[in-house]
Amino acid sequence: MNKLNVVKWTLLLLFLLGSIASTVAQSDPNVRDLLLLVKWFEGEFDNDSQLWYEGRRKVPEAERHGRIHATHTKIQADFLGEHTFYVEEYIDDDTTKIARQRVVSFKSMAPEEGIEMEIYFLKEAEKFIGATTDVSEFKDLKQEDLFGLDGCAVIFQRKGEQYFGSMRDKACQFGKGDLLRYSVHDLVVSQNQYWRVDRSFLVKDDSFYKGHPNDIPHKMRRAERYTCDVSFYEKSYAEPDPNDKSYKGLTVHNQGGFTWVTYPKNGKKYGVQLREKEYPFYGEGADFFMMRFIEEGQKRSTILVTAQPGATKLSFNNGWASCFCKKDENKP
Repeated sequence: MNKLNVVKWTLLLLFLLGSIASTVAQSDPNVRDLLLLVKWFEGEFDNDSQLWYEGRRKVPEAERHGRIHATHTKIQADFLGEHTFYVEEYIDDDTTKIARQRVVSFKSMAPEEGIEMEIYFLKEAEKFIGATTDVSEFKDLKQEDLFGLDGCAVIFQRKGEQYFGSMRDKACQFGKGDLLRYSVHDLVVSQNQYWRVDRSFLVKDDSFYKGHPNDIPHKMRRAERYTCDVSFYEKSYAEPDPNDKSYKGLTVHNQGGFTWVTYPKNGKKYGVQLREKEYPFYGEGADFFMMRFIEEGQKRSTILVTAQPGATKLSFNNGWASCFCKKDENKP
């Protein structure tokens, strides 16, 4: 076969493959929603703002939500499908308190049924702690490394600019005897929000068993990462000294994230915190972005900086300390 014929056959093959792919896409009306849902699902989320709000509204202690930081990292696991994620959560703003590890995969269903998220548990979950920053940990993941529960898939439907997901009524059951229970796992995913209700009830009488005492969700907002440099000056910013100390490349998220550094002159620790606030008590124009610099153990900030929402750079310099934070555009 001469070169011209090879080129012709190659072009024909590419055309046919493209036609097949187009036909498959056109036969699935959920494709666009599936791609948008998984795009919004990926990233980091934190409910620091919810706790801040509940404290100021004097919500009863028993009804307040705990602090949750969730990270949804896309991984490659071909046996589960193209849209697969590792979910890892920690609580109480403490990265050592891992509270949830899951593998989830999304797939399109019949048009009237929406999009399904299957949930899997890791048999050796400890091996994968921290894998949100190193997806190579999953390169050898196999089906036998996971297990699931029948009936526990979450089904998503689009409503406006949000995706609402729920398990089928009483379908996700586990436990035995009088402790046989079912899960209520409701999710809301939007461009910048991830809300979750996760509760269980006894099958025998539908009484509440475990989870948050009411059905108000943990309202997590998308967290964006900033890279920060903090410096301390022995004399002053204007007088360089060999004892000056700089901390470079610190990472802090903007939903109440903290990084802690030590001031060498007195050994005290200082924290840099970033908070992007949706201020609920006033109308349009009340939202703000806040950076604070606070001594460990103190209630009042040493320095407080405010900026417009979405600011990509924040900084301060008070002569003996300075900080500069810049949004990491390479991370969601």
